[in-house]
Amino acid sequence: MSTYCNQKTRRHGISLIEVIACTGLVAILFVPIAGVIRASARSMATAQSDGSTAEELQHTLTWLSQTIDDGTVVSMNASSLTLQRRDAAIVKVFRSDNQLVMSDGKSTDVVLAENILDFTIRTIVQPKPSSKTVGLELELVGRNTTDNRKVVETSTVVFPPQIIEPKKAGK
Repeated sequence: MSTYCNQKTRRHGISLIEVIACTGLVAILFVPIAGVIRASARSMATAQSDGSTAEELQHTLTWLSQTIDDGTVVSMNASSLTLQRRDAAIVKVFRSDNQLVMSDGKSTDVVLAENILDFTIRTIVQPKPSSKTVGLELELVGRNTTDNRKVVETSTVVFPPQIIEPKKAGK
């Protein structure tokens, strides 16, 4: 005679097949999420470096504009500027080896900004008949180090007006 056992066998834990199936589902779901995380990390890095390069150029132009306002322009051409500062020191600002440099010709040169592709100075002239220089437009072209894109920043410096005495009647 045979005895039939009507007991349910209790399981303790999970089977190996269930572990493999669960791991496969998690891996399938993680692949698109990892792509999104990578893309957002790249865009954040690009946005931060773009801002930092542009901010560095703008800070440099602001400082240079204030230095020009405080001093006197001695001479200039399209890519360099010679200033006499308030302390009577004469300094030259120019681009050298992808750097914007300020030199007094005596001591060590001061690097104002790095990764500079171009430094351009344009004069702002009053219309004829006076044709007087009334300001400068300064342009810095820098290179973003993360993606090698160009960043262009421009600043305008207006010289104080030179008041001409009006002619008196009869003279």
